[in-house]
Amino acid sequence: MAKKRILIIDDEKNLCILLKSNLESTGEYDVYTAYSGEEGLKKAKETGFDLVITDFKMPGLNGRQVLNALKDMRPNSPVVLCSVYHDDPSTVTALDIAKADGIITKPFEHKQLYSTIKKILADNTNK
Repeated sequence: MAKKRILIIDDEKNLCILLKSNLESTGEYDVYTAYSGEEGLKKAKETGFDLVITDFKMPGLNGRQVLNALKDMRPNSPVVLCSVYHDDPSTVTALDIAKADGIITKPFEHKQLYSTIKKILADNTNK
């Protein structure tokens, strides 16, 4: 079975490196990283991904802008938002939650992220 391709977009480089290492260690995923919304959108345009995980609060293009652009490009491609601001209504809105395929609140456990990824990829396969 082919590995699923995941793109992680986050301005925290060390977090990207850690997530990439953890997810690739499962043997199930090829993980790519981008350290800005702009870089992430460029990679998403060049390469199709089975799942994109994007931070919500980033300089330049933020997670909402990335989410909207990704959904415009490929409406059925799953996108997960990561944010420490999930409970703040001035940042992540109900519309963001409705557009996203999942929300992960930082800090999170690797098991939580992994189970969210598995569920979303399984749901997307069954569509």
